[in-house]
Amino acid sequence: MILIADSGSTKTSWVLVNDEKRKVKFTTSGFNPYLQNREQISTKTPPPPKPKPMTAAEKKLMHSCFKSFFNKANIEIEHDLIAAARSLWFNETGIVAILGTGSNSCVYDGTNIIEAVPSLGYILGDEGSGAHMGKILVSDFLYQNMPDDIHEILKNEYLLDTRKALDRVYKKENPNRWLASFSIFIRDNIKEDYYKNLVNNSIRAFFEAHLKHYKNYKDLPLGVVGSVGYYYKDFVENVSKEYGFTLKKVIKSPIDELVNYHMPVEKMKDGATK
Repeated sequence: MILIADSGSTKTSWVLVNDEKRKVKFTTSGFNPYLQNREQISTKTPPPPKPKPMTAAEKKLMHSCFKSFFNKANIEIEHDLIAAARSLWFNETGIVAILGTGSNSCVYDGTNIIEAVPSLGYILGDEGSGAHMGKILVSDFLYQNMPDDIHEILKNEYLLDTRKALDRVYKKENPNRWLASFSIFIRDNIKEDYYKNLVNNSIRAFFEAHLKHYKNYKDLPLGVVGSVGYYYKDFVENVSKEYGFTLKKVIKSPIDELVNYHMPVEKMKDGATK
């Protein structure tokens, strides 16, 4: 029996493969060893975004948490970049980009991460992510730097104002999730030029801050993981061409490909899904 989990800022996706090779899928809230202690992780408190790579101490913390539940299991704890890299490239070399609630990237050699730009979280970074797009939208709203009709929609239908925005970002839990929730609104109205420019600028910022810094990037295939990358695939593809990248693969979530990575020979049977 094997249990595979992929955790991000918003949720954790799980797949349990039993001895008969039947898969059971379920989802729980996310967790983060950098900003949560053992008690918070064990009680599944939703985490804020992760601003730096997982350290040996954080891996040890996560291992301890899982060991308390699965005391007879062999447990492997890795950074979510490794999960993304394995799901995209398996044992091949390529560039990895995560574009979800937050963003991150690396170069993977088929086994290890060999280059990585720091992930700075939603305040200082997360370019190209849902949180970044939401941050641009809310900032434009507060500065009245958007078309009047869009401003009125956010004001009247979303009841957005300065007090609410500042309260949600600086006082409430999970401001990154709140900001990222606007990416759905942006996607629903993507035919309008304002939203197209916002998405393009956010994704270009990701390429500028992350991907263009990798050596010989034009010689390596690019893969993207995450809901934002998946739903804005056309934009990612166009910006990739602008910067000379070769976009080879875009997947919404790593979890199914992680099952294939860990059990490559076995033919899985779909089981109950929660």
